Amino acid sequence: MASKEKLYERPLKRTLDDQLKAEILHLFESKRQMLPSGVEMKWHPKDPVLALRGPMGVAFYVHFHETRELMEVYAELGFAARQLVTETHRSQARDMIHEIAEELAL
Repeated sequence: MASKEKLYERPLKRTLDDQLKAEILHLFESKRQMLPSGVEMKWHPKDPVLALRGPMGVAFYVHFHETRELMEVYAELGFAARQLVTETHRSQARDMIHEIAEELAL
C-alpha cells in the first residue's frame, strides 16, 4: 500500500487556467532531463490536479486549491520507493518544485 506525504505548500499568486496549465507542462518538459526516466505528466480531467507518475511506485500530485489560494504537492510512495527514497531525494524534489513555482510566479 502506498503512503502519502505533503512535500510542499505555498500560496497561489496566479489563477490556474488553460494557459497556465500549458506553461506548467512546457516547463516540466524543458526540465525532463532532471526527472527520472519514464515520468508521465497528466492533468486530472476535472480537478485542478497535475499528476506526475514515475517508476518504482513514485507519484507526485500538485493540487491547486483556488478557493483557498493554495498550491500543495503530495508524494505517494509505493513499498519499493519507501525503501529507496531518502530525505535528500525529498529535498531535491522540493527544490525543483519551488524553482518551477518561482519561474511561473505561481
